[in-house]
Amino acid sequence: MSLNGKIDKNKPQWLLMTAIIFFILLILALSGLFIFDKVYQNKIYPNIFIGALNLSGQTAEQAKKFINIEINKIDQAGVVFSYKETRATIAPVIASTDGDLAIQIINFNTDMAIEAAFNYGRQDNFFINLEKKLSLLINKKQLCIETFVNQGQAKKILEDAFAKTFQPAEDAKLVVKKTVTPGAYEFTVANEKFGKIIDYEEAIRQMLNNLSNIDSKEIKLSTITEYPKILAKDSLNIESKAKAILAIAPLTLIYGDKKWIIEEDQLANLLTLKLNNLTTNKVDVGLDKIKTSVYLQEKIVSEIDQKPIEAKFEISNGKVSKFQNGQDGLTLNIEATITKMETEIITSNPIELVVETRPTLINDSNINNFGIKEIIGVGTSSFAGSPANRRHNITIGANAINGTLIKPGEEFSLLKTLGEIASSTGYLPELIIKQGKTMPEYGGGLCQIGTTMFRGVINSGLPVTLRRNHSYRVAYYEPAGTDATIYDPWPDFRFINDTPTYILIQQKISGDIISFEFWGARDGRAVTSTKPVIYNIIKPEPTKIIETTELKPGVKKCTERAHNGADAHFDYKVIYPDGQIKEKRFFSHYVPWQEVCLLGVAKLSAPLDTATSTLPTAAN
Repeated sequence: MSLNGKIDKNKPQWLLMTAIIFFILLILALSGLFIFDKVYQNKIYPNIFIGALNLSGQTAEQAKKFINIEINKIDQAGVVFSYKETRATIAPVIASTDGDLAIQIINFNTDMAIEAAFNYGRQDNFFINLEKKLSLLINKKQLCIETFVNQGQAKKILEDAFAKTFQPAEDAKLVVKKTVTPGAYEFTVANEKFGKIIDYEEAIRQMLNNLSNIDSKEIKLSTITEYPKILAKDSLNIESKAKAILAIAPLTLIYGDKKWIIEEDQLANLLTLKLNNLTTNKVDVGLDKIKTSVYLQEKIVSEIDQKPIEAKFEISNGKVSKFQNGQDGLTLNIEATITKMETEIITSNPIELVVETRPTLINDSNINNFGIKEIIGVGTSSFAGSPANRRHNITIGANAINGTLIKPGEEFSLLKTLGEIASSTGYLPELIIKQGKTMPEYGGGLCQIGTTMFRGVINSGLPVTLRRNHSYRVAYYEPAGTDATIYDPWPDFRFINDTPTYILIQQKISGDIISFEFWGARDGRAVTSTKPVIYNIIKPEPTKIIETTELKPGVKKCTERAHNGADAHFDYKVIYPDGQIKEKRFFSHYVPWQEVCLLGVAKLSAPLDTATSTLPTAAN
């Protein structure tokens, strides 16, 4: 009984002590957590890294500045690739001599990286956040910065740079020889060859991995064996197959009342060996896709292809009145035509070309049914000081946009609307710096179109879905932070028509001022945007001298002007009639860029990197 009494007496004391200790530890933990959160209020938690950069205790703005300093270094130094004694450098952009045109190769998503760093330990539920915060006291958290690489352009630069260091595989080839006998040919098969090529996929993978950790260390290239796809041993009965095709010559292609004749010699030149997995024979004779495409492009496309001409409008008394009729377009589907030719070449002659209609959006029956009543926003910019080619391209681009109708809910793509950017569509070239040489490139001045459209979209209160700023501050696009760059195929400028009616875009050019008017119907939304805030101004490095044997010794020609680096942002707010509010801050980072000059020499003092681009991000 006494024992039971002692147990009864001691048990509450043990529980009490346990409870006291538990609550003391809980209070200490909560106090520590409160102090921890207070110390790191509006700051990134400790032990969070991107690459080798420690972001601990930094605000989002401080972290952005810190990261951009390192990215600026990569932008100007580029990424070096080497194979044995050959080296090549890829910087993020190949640019025109005045920075008005640029082909973007590499881009960093700094804002997303900072958002991920700041939200780590904040964006989940209480217990997950607590676990993450406790782990940060012991272990560091390694994050990456999302990096985009134009892999096609990067691979092409490396292929050009290391062309002498590899030998691509060669498929077995059809050899066609005309004999002395009229209309007679001999067909033989040349053996395939194995190749040794740079492992470009691995090189680009390494570059992406390094850059995502803000690391630009030199990448040593490796080679792989490339195997031919078509083998001579699998090429059976080739001569009889080739002669069967030639037997139908001359081959006639038709469309409507037009016809094109492919004579026997020309048809023989189009033949090649092709894999055919649909038959028991592994290798067949077919049409060389590249040669046939060239033939169709040179001989037929110009006689068939017609761009659709949209009706042009003017606004009168709240209605759209047409002053130029629209016209459907036509386009030769080259790929489908080649497939059809190969399928029917033995059984059909003539062969009908595959031509597709490209209908206009606007026609007589629907022209006054779009609900367009008034201007809902205008975007303007100045291109004062532009050279003649640039002015010409701006006019061509503005005319391509003029009269565009955007359906309710439709996403507008500027690149899609502009269409092909080439001499065939009226554009004039600008010069870019590539491999230490100036080369012609089309598209200079079109970022004036992108910037003006961006401003019109903002003033109209429409949601922007894709916009990139230029690499550095360009006089045409001041004030900084209100510009938008484009280059085919990326980056594009896009937005959505979230109004209940169609939007019509009309262009106006007066002197040095270009404007895009957005016509539609106001739905009561209120739009405000602040003036850009410009900060973090950074001076560029001293002038960079590049030796060249293309100038006379001692002659100096500067191809890049110096630009201060800076950051900018402005706030955009739309209040909709139902009370919904959408806000967005548009950030822009402009890289400091040094002056670059070519200096003529009789002989290079050191081997020139064979692939060097000269700007950090698109500047157009």
